[in-house]
Amino acid sequence: MDSRGNSSRFGQYPTMPSRNMSSSSSTAFFSADQSPRSPKIQQEWSDAQCESFDPLQSQSLEADQIAYTPSRNERENDSSSVSVSYKRVGCCEVFLGLHGEKPSLLSFVNWLRAELELQGMSCFMSDRARCRSSRKQRIIEKAMDGASFGVIILTRMAFKNPYTIEELRFFANKKNLVPIFFDLSREDCLVRDIVEKRGDLWERNGGELWECYGGIEKEWKEAVHGLSRVDDWKLEAHEGNWRDCVFRTVTLLASKLVGRRSIVERLAKWRDKAEKEEFPYPRNDNFVGRKKELSELEFVLFGDGEDYFELKAKRPGRRKNKGKEKVVWKELEKEIEMQSNKLVKKKTRKKNKKLMKIICGKGVACVSGEAGIGKTELLLEFAYRHHQRYKMVLWIGGESRYIRQNYLNLHQYLDVDVGVENCSDKTRIKSFEEQEDTAVSRIRRELMRDIPFLLVIDNLESEKDWWDSKLVMDLLPRFGGETHVLISTRLSRVMNLEPMKLPYLSAAEAMSLMQGNVKDYPVPEMDALRVIEEKLGRLTLGLAVVGAILSELPISPTRLLDTINRMPLREMSCSLLRRSMFLLQLFEVCFSIFDHADRPRGLATRMVVASGWLAPGPVPASLLALAASEKHRGLWRRLRRAIRCGFASSNSKRSGAEAASMLLRFNIARASSVKLGFIQIHEVVRLYARNRVLENETAPAMVRAVINRGWTVETADQIWAVCFLLFGFSNEAPTIQLKMTELLFLVKQVILPLAIRTFVTFSRCGAAVELLRVCTNALESADQTLVKPVEKWLDKSLCWRSVRTNAQLNPVLWEELALARATVLETRAKLTLRGGQFGVADDLIRKAIFIRTSISGEAHPGTVSARETLSKLTRLSSNVHNTSP
Repeated sequence: MDSRGNSSRFGQYPTMPSRNMSSSSSTAFFSADQSPRSPKIQQEWSDAQCESFDPLQSQSLEADQIAYTPSRNERENDSSSVSVSYKRVGCCEVFLGLHGEKPSLLSFVNWLRAELELQGMSCFMSDRARCRSSRKQRIIEKAMDGASFGVIILTRMAFKNPYTIEELRFFANKKNLVPIFFDLSREDCLVRDIVEKRGDLWERNGGELWECYGGIEKEWKEAVHGLSRVDDWKLEAHEGNWRDCVFRTVTLLASKLVGRRSIVERLAKWRDKAEKEEFPYPRNDNFVGRKKELSELEFVLFGDGEDYFELKAKRPGRRKNKGKEKVVWKELEKEIEMQSNKLVKKKTRKKNKKLMKIICGKGVACVSGEAGIGKTELLLEFAYRHHQRYKMVLWIGGESRYIRQNYLNLHQYLDVDVGVENCSDKTRIKSFEEQEDTAVSRIRRELMRDIPFLLVIDNLESEKDWWDSKLVMDLLPRFGGETHVLISTRLSRVMNLEPMKLPYLSAAEAMSLMQGNVKDYPVPEMDALRVIEEKLGRLTLGLAVVGAILSELPISPTRLLDTINRMPLREMSCSLLRRSMFLLQLFEVCFSIFDHADRPRGLATRMVVASGWLAPGPVPASLLALAASEKHRGLWRRLRRAIRCGFASSNSKRSGAEAASMLLRFNIARASSVKLGFIQIHEVVRLYARNRVLENETAPAMVRAVINRGWTVETADQIWAVCFLLFGFSNEAPTIQLKMTELLFLVKQVILPLAIRTFVTFSRCGAAVELLRVCTNALESADQTLVKPVEKWLDKSLCWRSVRTNAQLNPVLWEELALARATVLETRAKLTLRGGQFGVADDLIRKAIFIRTSISGEAHPGTVSARETLSKLTRLSSNVHNTSP
């Protein structure tokens, strides 16, 4: 509950912790008891598990058992709150006392209280100065008496609060005082400095504060002096160490409480993992400018809590009407509206409508700009500067095909289970849509607690998801909470919000970025740099590449400008690439440098070209090197490589690492700070490289490289990219064709594990079933190819010979292809059954049984297993229909 004001519901406590202490609800204290989070269950899929997978009996992933902290609106509408006895109040482990209404103070204390309860420590929070009822004071005093520790938040204003001084004396006498100095240090809290107004800190807030205490001056001084004697607890919270202070407080309290030692180990492991995987890329040491934009983002996310907007008239010739009105946020099913106190109509894009511009938002900020202007670098710099204000920075890619999976991948950091639910209720089977919504709601629910996270969605391609056309807004937590959302996009508008349009760098900043390590060019060279800057349009990506070239090579700006101008232009069908032809010529210069440095192979260039067919995000440099080498390896080279595979493998890894290092030095790629040996090619470079060559020259090599790597969790996104190339999803046609042996390997070793993990672990039911459907179509198409008659020259010369088919010529291959199709059909039947699609599942499993019976016979274990699946399906279907009303 909130710590400000009174409430008519005192004496009754909700069974769940409150959502936002800084909300407008009026409550002066809080008490709750929440059990620690159940451990997360991880599961990897082997070949044996894929063969034996049975969703009808699957108990692999448990449902989330963690109690949810309801929002303030949900608590106000809930009339069934449970009364908490005085006995329970007296059994809380931590008493948390504070004084003040400063938003930053409330956010910090809210986070500390929520984190304590998340780790299983019961907590009672109170601002006693706001309690006017004697009954409430008695409840608080009982909580203080029974608390194992008293955590008191000390601010400048707290020393004039009589209740804070009383709490300090009370817990100091019990020897369980835990002071946290907020925007203070222990050295600042000396009685002499406070009373005599010494130093800048106390010139305004110092003086005879003991008079406000209402007691004896000696008692006040003893309470302040007692802070210096608490040697075990040296906790100071300032803007740059909130996270460290919260975790250190929780760790120290857990180490002192009986039976809480496991919390210390669990928290240490989580912190170690989170700090290693928090940022996707290392911090850019060459980041320049953007001071205004960073300040604006800081104001939007850490504003003073007063949310205003500015109305601007769109029609020229009309006087601008500027005013500030309080904004009320209203969340609807399909969109978010912003309403003032008076009724405001929905915004439209018509010129005669007023445009709403958010000055101070509800914890959400959006940055827009063209590709290569530096949106990702801006968000990364902001995250590095303010990461201590959040428990963790959660970074996901916003590409429409992958955003749902990227969002669900957050479960490992939020420690929740997003897997499919167990079939415990035979009378109620959730549809695929319901199961997917449940998984998303579990992530969303964790982000709506009082624990702050920074959710960064980088390069949001569309407001709608590619798979089901649902709004991306459905993934986001409710605006106005402790979790903040930061979005980068090329879209002009996102979710009825007007993004902050990222401008180009200034002339001075652009020159600083291009000069690199050399700062004293002569005047002619500076003029050449200005020409390059003008032709690049001050695009940040191009400026950074120019700076890298000048730093890495002994070349002057004049010679570089001449080299770029002499580069031939290529025809580009993509409108995004045609905007800056000079930038494309610059890329060609980089490719020429790579080819010259790596003669005659040009591995770095081919790695960039290969990356154009992969999913966005970090990619193993070894995978790119393998794909780049696959195209140029003939039969003799492959045989020679097989003979001396050990030497060739190490040599290939070394060459791939050298090529990746070159791409990083020239700012063509970024290194991943999470996964060692992973790099990410810039989006514009990948797009240009993909349009630079013919489609059928590189895509098959990329696909075979991914297939050779096999199924791994780290390359799941790249496997999806291969599936998009091989199969026709939605209305798209397949891009390339595989050999039948390669298709069989892909289905058995890659497709089936990917589909099962996608369905079971992440509840992405629709995507998994669709993947198996298009895979079935590919297998059927391959089967049709085999059964077509083939004619050979020898058959024509011998007229008495009948024309045979490829299936007759390759019976083993045909049988393997048919059995693989039966396995896919059986898996599809099991998955569709989990969505209540009994008719579809029955048809699929009968097809699988027919294939297995025709090839393997009735007694084969595969046939017997398929018939058992049909029996279970029939029995479950009858039970559901018999119990349905």
